[in-house]
Amino acid sequence: MPIKRLPMRESVIRGTTILSAQLGAVNLSQGFSDEDTFPEIKQLAIDAIGGSYHQYTNPWGSPILREALARKLAAFNGLQVDPERHIVVTCGATEGMIVAMEALVERGSDILCFAPMYENYVLQAIAAGVNIRTVEVREPDFTFTRDELDAAWTPGMAAIILCNPGNPTGKVLTPEELETVAAFAADRDLLIFADETYEYLVWPGHRHVSIGTLPAAKDRTVTVTSMGKTYSVTGWRVGYLVAHESLTDELRKMHDFHTVTAPHPFQVALARALDLPESFYQRLRDEYWARKEILCEGLAAAGMRWYEPGGSYFLWCDYAALSGDDDDVFAERLMREGGVAGVAGSVFYPNATRNPKRIRFTFSKSRQTVEEASRRLRRL
Repeated sequence: MPIKRLPMRESVIRGTTILSAQLGAVNLSQGFSDEDTFPEIKQLAIDAIGGSYHQYTNPWGSPILREALARKLAAFNGLQVDPERHIVVTCGATEGMIVAMEALVERGSDILCFAPMYENYVLQAIAAGVNIRTVEVREPDFTFTRDELDAAWTPGMAAIILCNPGNPTGKVLTPEELETVAAFAADRDLLIFADETYEYLVWPGHRHVSIGTLPAAKDRTVTVTSMGKTYSVTGWRVGYLVAHESLTDELRKMHDFHTVTAPHPFQVALARALDLPESFYQRLRDEYWARKEILCEGLAAAGMRWYEPGGSYFLWCDYAALSGDDDDVFAERLMREGGVAGVAGSVFYPNATRNPKRIRFTFSKSRQTVEEASRRLRRL
């Protein structure tokens, strides 16, 4: 007898990926690469598999990876951490976020998010038994005020989620905005779950700052990060959490009972990847930016307007000049008739009272895939 314990739908993004494959559409919906990873990354995995890393490692992460992460966090993020006390390696950022919710937030509590927001947060909140409250940011700069944060606060609120750089908008928060969030969290005694999955993908004119470096946020921030997105190895399922030891004690227990440990050989391979030179990351950014420009040519020809991203590999697009359809109808028509798959913007607004007439595309795919999508968009 089937039992439905949670009022949870399937992921629209993953569903779009499946349908686009069935229809033969170019899939610009889900944020992962459709080509092989970099040769140097593959070789690191081959070397690790050739070693003695085939059994469980420490549940909160291989010492090799945690030590490498501590060096990276100091050099890149400005976070001074002890690998023995402040890091938990997880099976990707997806597990990391739900572990944070389940370990640190009481069931029935509220979590505040900025909308538009990554759809997983809502589904994870349902699974964790917590409620999502939202503050809708304002286009074109996706800004907010302290007054708006205070208006959204509830006595049962326990945490705020910050995605920086943002998914779906590509928003990179300014230092002033980060200070506003940190002060709000401190004044209201909230935890900060900082999703920094796209920290290496920040575009010219913008700078990534980890909110955990701010004094008001230091001891209340759980930084959630994916390694799969950075190195185009999403199938390896390795991410990590960084937090004060009073929080990691709880995070480690919850992670242990979820998955025990992330894949051991891939942890070792990614520890070595952290030693790659800055030129590797610049090459990555240059290539993604070139693909973004190719996609924008097709969007412009189709009559769509996009918001220039500060980071990530997503484009948040306004199609109102092209169609009056609601976004779910438009996204399906574009997939079926235009042969290009994106994600309807309303997916990212869990509490929306209006249809935003927006659609999200990713330029994380191969240059060949993005070029084909651009060609199809020009024919609309």
